[in-house]
Amino acid sequence: MTGRFFNTLPERDDRRAWAIIAMAVALALFLSTLQTQVNGSQSPYATDVGEIQNALPRWGTIHWTGYPLYTFLGSLFVTLFRWIGVLPATGTSLFSTLWGIVSIGILVLLLQELDVSGPVAALGGLIAAVSTSVWMDASLAEVHTLTILFTLATLLFGLRFGRSGKRRDLMLLALSFSQGVAHQRAVLFLAPAVLVLVALQWQAIWKGLLPALGLSLLSPLTYLYLPLRVHQGATWTFGSPGSWQQVMVMLFDNRAERIVSYPEGIGEWISRLIQAFDVTAIDLPPLLLALGLLGLLTLLLERRWRESVALTLAWIPYLLLTAVIWIGRVGDAQLAAHLPVTILSAAGLAMLVDRARRLGRWVAIPAGVALAISVIILVVIHRPVILEVTRDPGAQPVVETAEQVASPPDDQPTTFMALWGRDFWALAYTQQYEGRLVGLDIVDHNADFGAILSAGHRLLTLSDTFYQRPLSWWEGNLGRLYLTSAAHGVIEIARHPPIEPSQIPPGPEMDMEVGLRIRSTQLSWKDENSLLLTVFWQAATEPDMDYSIAAHLVATDPPQGAEDILAQDDRAHPVYGWYPTSHWTEGEIVRTDHLLTAPQGSEGEVVRVALYRVDEAGNYVNSPWLSIPLPAR
Repeated sequence: MTGRFFNTLPERDDRRAWAIIAMAVALALFLSTLQTQVNGSQSPYATDVGEIQNALPRWGTIHWTGYPLYTFLGSLFVTLFRWIGVLPATGTSLFSTLWGIVSIGILVLLLQELDVSGPVAALGGLIAAVSTSVWMDASLAEVHTLTILFTLATLLFGLRFGRSGKRRDLMLLALSFSQGVAHQRAVLFLAPAVLVLVALQWQAIWKGLLPALGLSLLSPLTYLYLPLRVHQGATWTFGSPGSWQQVMVMLFDNRAERIVSYPEGIGEWISRLIQAFDVTAIDLPPLLLALGLLGLLTLLLERRWRESVALTLAWIPYLLLTAVIWIGRVGDAQLAAHLPVTILSAAGLAMLVDRARRLGRWVAIPAGVALAISVIILVVIHRPVILEVTRDPGAQPVVETAEQVASPPDDQPTTFMALWGRDFWALAYTQQYEGRLVGLDIVDHNADFGAILSAGHRLLTLSDTFYQRPLSWWEGNLGRLYLTSAAHGVIEIARHPPIEPSQIPPGPEMDMEVGLRIRSTQLSWKDENSLLLTVFWQAATEPDMDYSIAAHLVATDPPQGAEDILAQDDRAHPVYGWYPTSHWTEGEIVRTDHLLTAPQGSEGEVVRVALYRVDEAGNYVNSPWLSIPLPAR
């Protein structure tokens, strides 16, 4: 006899009730961490989130392999929710949540199909739901929850067809497996497991082969959506899927050559497999993970070797795939590849607990309670991890930086470039769906900058862009260029010196006695503790050496020691370190901006500015210092 908890099981016809219960709990958890703002996280979990947040509300297409079924359904979903006032950032996350909870329901049904009791199956589903990756993917705009759905549906219908031989189950298997492969190529690695599950139904397969093949061949037709959107003038399309050749590239490109690195020798294989296991252990504690994978073998105790082998074959290829995907760090591809390992480990835990149920009450009740407690503990541990990504405000500083140059004076045409990725996606989303960044033409690094400059546009970019696209890259593409700061954190790129003497505001000035002069300075409080210093420099002659800039907030003037320097923003070169003075021309005016944040509670007296260089002996040689009194707060 078992405990009352296990004696209140629903009949077979009521299995859906346990799936619905698990889905409802999962929904509540996923909604509690749902991302509702433009993505600001640089976590590998969020690598493509900003792209999807922009693409779906525009009925656009995303990166390889295009994911046409996902983008079509997602665009429809987000559009419908926008009609009732739900913003795209929230709508795209809810689309992932939808597939996440459906996946949990299918997992519960799969476990019950394996004869696991309803409540234990529901707990197994919740273990999967609160694993780090599943919970994260169900809270963000990502494609992975739909991949999970196809994976579990393939196993469920493969199991059912393997038992029943019914044509209906075969058709559902063909549909889920083929759509899964069309959506995400990695679903193909389920083929060995499916073959083992259906091996005894070869006669039923032969009878239903033609309709099953016909249904499967419909899956690639979803890729017609890509050129259709291009020809309809979609404003957000990845690549150039307007030609058949490009559609084929999308269809067959799996990025393997960019992310796969095969281990050399047994030693490296072992090291990579341990690493792959560690990646999966991000989702579940190693003990639970190992017990769950072993739990899949409990079917062998009932001589159900075919099902046990199939479930094991459903995760081993993905562990191997996680091992060969390596880009020098844990990336989004690895975090996606290992998902079947996590999910089947959760299923194995439920199977292990269900096996214990059959040993009697003295084992069944503690095992069931332990599984329920595991769910609660994982919720407590993982929820802050999910929130750290979904509530990350990292996009806001980028938007606020660009917003300084929005609404350009005199409606001057202004193009703002941001590298394709988090920065560009955040700016594009904010402009389109939050009504900010008015007057800026936002482009990514693939734009024709020569044409932009020739059209008379100001060309601006974030100062951080120069870490990946330094001045040498720009000049290699556009010829001789001039730089200046346009606002704090923003650089203007021009073919002629962009600042005229008439544009210099009045302010303190000083001859630095090295052929360079401060023409004006502006000092203002940015917030309670931060000062923004703007300096306009002019080259009296063409500089023959490089000078660095020192900008210091000091407690006494002149400072008596290092303790008197409260904050500083020294740069090896002007314009955030990217524009050496040896590159300047005679008469050129260059603006620099410096942010000085004083320690809490400290009181500064003045801000001091100077130039310096290092002589051949390694000594610092300073120009005169210009002292600027602090303005009233």
